[in-house]
Amino acid sequence: MIWTRFLRYALGSGLATLTSAVAFAVAYRALDQGPRIATGAAFLAGALVNFVANRFWAWHRRARQGLGRDALYYATLSVGTALVAAAVTSLTHLYVQDLDPNRRAVLVEASYFATYAVLFLVKFVVLDRIVFRSRHQVPTTTRA
Repeated sequence: MIWTRFLRYALGSGLATLTSAVAFAVAYRALDQGPRIATGAAFLAGALVNFVANRFWAWHRRARQGLGRDALYYATLSVGTALVAAAVTSLTHLYVQDLDPNRRAVLVEASYFATYAVLFLVKFVVLDRIVFRSRHQVPTTTRA
């Protein structure tokens, strides 16, 4: 069961990553925004897709009960991850600012996705054990 959940988490994350990639590229390259704005745009676009895929598909939580709590916990985890990504992309941008714009864009975008790749497994564990904790993980008590 956990492998099915992990596979669905991975597929949902892949879709969210694709959504984020497009948002980041549009903001950073096409609209010539800085790394923080591009990271924010990518975060918002990907987080919405990821929350829906995770809650409703990977963890099968379809009831309205707990939606607000799940959204708050998920948002907290996602914002923390986004802040780390913003810091990494900003540092990368500073480090490669003398490169030509295309090369700089590729390196800054790569740093954004590398950050999320590193945190991928950590997020799964937090989502599985805390945010979307399911009945099978709740300890049962036995009567004597």
